[in-house]
Amino acid sequence: MKPGSLNMVDASSGIRNVINHIHIHHPKTEDSRYTIPLSFSRTKQNSSPLAMITGSSIGSYQDNYGNLLKNTITGDDPPSTILLKKSLLEKCDDHSNNAINDADGTTDTPSTPLPPQIAAEQSKYYGIALSSSTKMKEMTWPNWPAVAQEGLFHPLVFKGDSFVHNIRNIVLAPAAGPTNSVTEDGTTTTTNGTAKTVLEEFIDIYNNRPDKVNMCGIRINHGALALFVTVRQLQPELVVESGVNAGLSTYIIRAAAPDTEIYALDLEVEAICNQGKRWIDTSDKTTYFTGEKFVDLADHDWRAKFAEGTMDPEKTLIFIDDHLNAIERLPALIKAGIRHVVVEDNYKAFKGATQADKHGCPKQAFNAHNTRRRNASMQDGTWLFNNLVSYAEFPPLVPPIMAKDSPEPLKKEGGFMVAADDNLDIVGPILRPDLDDDDMKIFKNVAKALDLDPSMVEMNSYMQFMNYNQICYMNLLPMPAHLSAKL
Repeated sequence: MKPGSLNMVDASSGIRNVINHIHIHHPKTEDSRYTIPLSFSRTKQNSSPLAMITGSSIGSYQDNYGNLLKNTITGDDPPSTILLKKSLLEKCDDHSNNAINDADGTTDTPSTPLPPQIAAEQSKYYGIALSSSTKMKEMTWPNWPAVAQEGLFHPLVFKGDSFVHNIRNIVLAPAAGPTNSVTEDGTTTTTNGTAKTVLEEFIDIYNNRPDKVNMCGIRINHGALALFVTVRQLQPELVVESGVNAGLSTYIIRAAAPDTEIYALDLEVEAICNQGKRWIDTSDKTTYFTGEKFVDLADHDWRAKFAEGTMDPEKTLIFIDDHLNAIERLPALIKAGIRHVVVEDNYKAFKGATQADKHGCPKQAFNAHNTRRRNASMQDGTWLFNNLVSYAEFPPLVPPIMAKDSPEPLKKEGGFMVAADDNLDIVGPILRPDLDDDDMKIFKNVAKALDLDPSMVEMNSYMQFMNYNQICYMNLLPMPAHLSAKL
C-alpha cells in the first residue's frame, strides 16, 4: 500500500474538505489504480467531525470505516501510512451520527445499511468483502418517497455538497443586482433595482424565448431553469455548450451572463425537428463551432487555451446536451483541469433517445447493476464517482402528480414525468403545490405568466412542466497539472 498525500481540496460549497487518496492494490489484480478517498462530512455546529471513508472504489461510504482500515493495515505498509491510518481510526471513535436538517428542507440522515444484494454486487465486482452492515449516507425530502444515497448501485445518487441542494432557496430569493433580458435579435438589456425573485426573473426571460415550443430542445424542467441557475451561481468566464439546436440554451446562457464567453458546438448548422431558423447570439462574445467548423467537446485543445491564457479551466462551465456519450468525454475535461459540468440528458436505466443515451449517462452508470452493459457501466460509474467532488441532480419544478389530469401517456424513451411515477428515483421538487397553498400560488403565477394550463390537460403545458430528465451538475476532481501533462 502506498501513502496518499494530505493536500486539502476545498469542495464547491466550502463545507466539505477532502483529503486526497490512499492508493490500494486491487485484491485480484494488484492494480494500484483503485483508490479510497478520505473525507470529513458536514457536521452540526460544535459536534465532533463525522469521519468517513469515501468508499468510491468499492461503491459506498463507510460510516463505520474502522474495520475496513484495520483490514488494510499490513506489515508491508511504510510507517507513514500506518500512522495515517491509525490517526483516522482514532477519529472513528469521535464521530457524530446525527441527522442534519438543512435550510432547504433536505435532511442528511444517519447512514443506513447496504441492502444485502448491493453488498454482494460490490463484493463480487471489487473482490472486497462487504456485508449488509456496511452503511451509506442518505438524503431525504419532507413528504417525498425518494431516498438518495451517497454511493453506487442505487437509483438516486448524490455526492458531496453543492448549490443544487439549496436550489429552492436560490430561486425564491430576490434576484441580486441587475437583471437581464435578451430580445430575439440578440440585444441584451439590463434593469436595476428589481424586487423580483430569481424564479420570476427567469420566467420573464423564458417568456421571451425565441422558440416557444422548442420541440427537440430544453424547456422549464428540461434544462432551462437549471442552466440559468447554474450560470448565475458559478459566474463562469466561459460556457461551452455541446449541442445548440435551435439556440435556446445559448439564449438562456447569454441572459444569465451577458459578459461571459460562449463556445457553441453543434455538428448541424440548422435546428432539427423542423424548428426553423436557429437563434444566433449577435454579440462578439459567442463563437460558433458548427457545421464544417465543428470540433467535438473532447477534441478541443483545452490545455493549449489554458496555456495561452485564453481560458481558465476553474472558471469554465461545460453544458452537455448532444445525446452523445457524456461519460466518454469527461476524461478530456479532467485532463484539462475543467471542473464544472452539467449533463442535460441524464436518463434513467434503459431509457434514452439514442443508443449513446442508453449507456453514456451518469445516472445510468451509477445504477449500473440494472443496465444491460453491466460490467462496462459498473466500471464507468466507479471511475466517475471516484473522480467527483460533488454530484447532484436538479429537482423538477413541481411533482409529477400535478399532471394527474393530463392524457399524455408514459413515453418509452423516458424524459417525461407522469402522475403515476413512484418518485423513488427523482429528487424532491422545488415547489409542492400539491401540499402547500403558497407553492400552489407560485406555480399558478408561473403558468399564467407563460400562458400555460396548470392542470396540464393541454399538450404544450404538459411538455413544459413534465419534460424532465434528471439534469445533473458535477464538480470534477481536479488533476494536478504535472500529472495531466504526462497524459
